[in-house]
Amino acid sequence: MRRMLLGEMVLDHQRAFRGILTLVFMLLVVSNGWYVYSRSLSLSDQYAHRAVVGIRQHFEKISGFIDTIQAEAVRELQWGEQSRDVDGQLSALRNVPGSNYFSLDSLPPPLSHQQIGNLTGLVLPGKRDPARQREIAVALGLAPMMTAAYRNLDDHGVAWVYYVSRQQFIYLYPFTPAADFHYSLATPNGVFWRMVLPEVNPGGRRIMTPVYIDQAGKGAMLTIGQPIVAEGHFYGSLNMDVSISTLHQLLSSSGDVLGKLYLLNAQNQIVAANTEQALPQENLLRLPVMADYLAGPTAHVKVFAVGDTGMRVLHYLPNGVLALEIIKGTAPGIVAALLLWLALALLTRTWVLNRELRRLSEHDPLTGALNHRAFQSVLSQLYQDYQERGQVFSLVMVDLDHFKRINDTFGHAVGDEVLKVLVRLARRMLRNQDLVARLGGEEFVLVLPATELRDAMKAAVRLRLQLERLNWAKLGLPDKVTASMGCAVVLASDSKAEAVLKRADDAMYRAKQEGRNRVCLDLQGQPPGVA
Repeated sequence: MRRMLLGEMVLDHQRAFRGILTLVFMLLVVSNGWYVYSRSLSLSDQYAHRAVVGIRQHFEKISGFIDTIQAEAVRELQWGEQSRDVDGQLSALRNVPGSNYFSLDSLPPPLSHQQIGNLTGLVLPGKRDPARQREIAVALGLAPMMTAAYRNLDDHGVAWVYYVSRQQFIYLYPFTPAADFHYSLATPNGVFWRMVLPEVNPGGRRIMTPVYIDQAGKGAMLTIGQPIVAEGHFYGSLNMDVSISTLHQLLSSSGDVLGKLYLLNAQNQIVAANTEQALPQENLLRLPVMADYLAGPTAHVKVFAVGDTGMRVLHYLPNGVLALEIIKGTAPGIVAALLLWLALALLTRTWVLNRELRRLSEHDPLTGALNHRAFQSVLSQLYQDYQERGQVFSLVMVDLDHFKRINDTFGHAVGDEVLKVLVRLARRMLRNQDLVARLGGEEFVLVLPATELRDAMKAAVRLRLQLERLNWAKLGLPDKVTASMGCAVVLASDSKAEAVLKRADDAMYRAKQEGRNRVCLDLQGQPPGVA
């Protein structure tokens, strides 16, 4: 019995060790995964922030030139005097034959279109308006500053620098022949103009248009427009068109960002992205990422404001991409944990199978009680403990009364159920350390470690009475089922373990002879005063 208990203890320790080791590895995997998760997010956010800084500086430089030209335009409109160079340009303005507009397609020497753009406007009926002429002169006077801005902002994707007037003319740099582009009745319909009008923008704020396709064939772009207001009067707007491809390159060069970076404008258009494929120019509005962004927690999403431009950089990191990065970072730990799990699972399975095989080899298949061989092993161990440490034990032999008659009259199936009921009842009434063994047929023995004869008798009496009181009619038995029992305790005179079993068996037969359904004690082990 000690060996069996030791085996159970070893198994329990193995289970505890397996649980602790598994917990340690799981904690290592989780902590490593959390580290990779945090590091991936941190690095990606750093790259995203770097992109935000780059784009902000990009637009700040553009805005700096706009501020300078705006200040000069307002000053000239208020107090400026017309220069001789401008006089020459004004004299070069010509009405285009067969049309309703004029242009500056031809310049007098030494001026050239490398320094000067083109000025086109509608031919208005009647005499020339001095105020209009003066504003045209101011626009032409801004040409050197607009030329310098264009050349300094070439690497910033500025495609056009121009001034559009409420007096129905436009100054455009770099030069474009009037036949390719000129001010027309459709020009005021452009979003770059509608957004700067005082009735739409009463505060005269700087505007940024949605993305559109350039009419001159320079691709997708947006316009930054600054209303020009002098002494409370709205004259027009100073504009710079910024190519989207430059913003795309700026995002793409921001670093190895997990997920995608999207530059969004105030209209929730995706202006640019760090994707390898160019965004479709035909359909820049509300690409699918915006639907995902607004749908729910399907991704890690972080939004960065780009200064006061109204733009935002959206860092969009799908959970699947983040999970894949975590798996890559924790792969060694996961592989080790899986191998450990497989080894432990195999070991556990082996333990379970061995224990099941042992259970099958030690237990009666019908009732689940210990079989005769297992009982002999337990009895030998108990006897050895008694010999070494003086630990007493008692045995109770149990034999069902008239069991053969039950089998013959009601069948073996009913007889088998009676045996099962007896074992279940005994297990329920005995202590955890007590055992039930089937020696054969209807004979059973109760093994009671650390139990004196008097306590063994009490346990046997309780079992006998409870057995008798059961409702056996459920099994179709008209009479109650009873048992005869004999109790014996190990004695110093016992030369071997079987001697205890022999005395318990003799006591049980005496109970049979005295009328059955009773408990008899071994006379040798009976304490004084017990009848």
